[in-house]
Amino acid sequence: MKDLTVIAKFPEVVGAVLSDLSGALIDSVGNVDGEAASAVHSFSLNSLRQAGDLLGLGTFQRCSIVGPGKACVITIEDGAVLGVYVDPSKPLAAVEKKLQDSLQK
Repeated sequence: MKDLTVIAKFPEVVGAVLSDLSGALIDSVGNVDGEAASAVHSFSLNSLRQAGDLLGLGTFQRCSIVGPGKACVITIEDGAVLGVYVDPSKPLAAVEKKLQDSLQK
């Protein structure tokens, strides 16, 4: 996993949290409670993986959750859970593309 500060420099990003699959915090940047977010990301990811398996969707790649004040993109990267918080007024598809491109480098 790349350094989170690279992702945090995207103008749309307000914070990022990296955790292991059990929810233990590895790193966080920005205006996010990393401890709480890492646990929620991992729990959500495991639930979504189970739902995807039941629906026959294949391997989990990422999900986006949008609320009135923030949006969050959750993905698995190198066996870790990455949650990236985004300004919801920004186009989410563009942020997902930038995130995907930066993680593949």
